[in-house]
Amino acid sequence: MTDLDKKLKKRWGRNFKDVRDWRTYNEQLIRRGEILIDLDFVKNWDEELEDMNVGKVGAPYQFPNSLIELQAIWEAKNFPVRMIEGITRELTELGNLPDYDSYSQISRRIKELGFSLEIPEENDLMIFSDGTGMQAVSGGEYLREKYDKKNRQWIQIVLLGDAKTHQPVSYEINLIPKSESESTIRQVTRLLKKGVPIIAVGGDGAMDDKDLWNFCNDQGLQPIIKPDKNARTDSDSPLRNQEVKARNKLGYKKWARQRGYGHRWTATEGMFSAIKRVFGEHIRATSDRGMVKETACKIWAYQKLQRA
Repeated sequence: MTDLDKKLKKRWGRNFKDVRDWRTYNEQLIRRGEILIDLDFVKNWDEELEDMNVGKVGAPYQFPNSLIELQAIWEAKNFPVRMIEGITRELTELGNLPDYDSYSQISRRIKELGFSLEIPEENDLMIFSDGTGMQAVSGGEYLREKYDKKNRQWIQIVLLGDAKTHQPVSYEINLIPKSESESTIRQVTRLLKKGVPIIAVGGDGAMDDKDLWNFCNDQGLQPIIKPDKNARTDSDSPLRNQEVKARNKLGYKKWARQRGYGHRWTATEGMFSAIKRVFGEHIRATSDRGMVKETACKIWAYQKLQRA
């Protein structure tokens, strides 16, 4: 038994069993590298441009969105736009692309992308919400504290992920930190209006908010929210009182297993770790709009690689 297995057994009271299909997982990781130079869209270059230019006012598009999306993934990997132009130019000279765009065109077109996420094609989504931050100032904690006290240091992300597919479903980016529970309510409300089949909403102790509990009750959603350790059973939320009583009766570990609270790690925590590991957690943009766009691009690009 490895040290990790011993720690997991000590925490959860049972042996850890790794059921991952490593052959399939390794192939997924390899495919994520292939998508960085996936040029299949070139076959439909002219057709895509023709569709994009139907009814267009002003100068017609010269480059399809498929190329811009590929370049956006490169930028999410922290390639400067001038380097991206160089890569595109070289691919053109090799005969893989019909033409290349300049760095100014690349920058402008990437900023025009919406970076909307694709909703998992699953029924009964179990959504977990959590927040994290992206560093808007690089140079280490000491330099940020010493020289950049007046500047914005962190950008807040409140992300909703699906526990089954481990895919991001929605996100909200705030330059000034806001309540994670309020952000969760706003995002889930938008998803429900679109007809997304959500059956449960979960989160850590930061989501233990009366408004979120009541929202779940009103929408008929199962809450998988960790109540405060010393939570009362006579609050203004009957649903919360019910869960607090169940947690106290079952004990935290049994309650967590029955409710599926452990899925939060793969639905949010693991996703944050992967996004920062693959694309980095530093934001290079300096304008408010640029920082929001760059952060959104990282989340969007992660889903693109994950769905490859």
